[in-house]
Amino acid sequence: MNVNPAASNPILYYKLDPGEWGSSAPASAGQSVAHVSGHESANLLRFENQAAKKGCYVVAKDLYLNFSKNGIYLAATSGRSQAITYCPKKDKNQIIKNNIKTAIDKKIASYSKQQLELEILAKTSKDNASRTIFEEKLKEIRDRKLLLEQKKLRIYTQLTLLLAQNINVSPQLLNINIYA
Repeated sequence: MNVNPAASNPILYYKLDPGEWGSSAPASAGQSVAHVSGHESANLLRFENQAAKKGCYVVAKDLYLNFSKNGIYLAATSGRSQAITYCPKKDKNQIIKNNIKTAIDKKIASYSKQQLELEILAKTSKDNASRTIFEEKLKEIRDRKLLLEQKKLRIYTQLTLLLAQNINVSPQLLNINIYA
């Protein structure tokens, strides 16, 4: 019986996923495990480096190889790698962002309540002097509420820019004073 050497160790051709880094060079069936596992290991290393740059930690890694018989070898035909990361800075920033939002929303709700009370008092007031006082206070509350809503938009813009630059966020950095 004559065995063809090319049939016992065929060349396998690989294709990268869209956007994936690495080489799609062919490898023989005998070298396929080393070729695919090396490529997937490089992916894991890249994931770790990206996480470290963002201040995150890799908490789990998985590397999978798919095998099939090619020639006389059990060859790696494809692979998949994934990493699960934890980003404590992002969690801390989200907590700060939520705290700021809650404080601002509470103050806006307080202004809305005062606005409603003053509107009722101004409408039910018997004399013009009292009505004028209530309307002046109402105008002041409306102005404060409008300024606070504008400040809220500015704060969210600042937060978005800081988080996009991966900068730690603190209320002192944003110079927040919702009571002014």
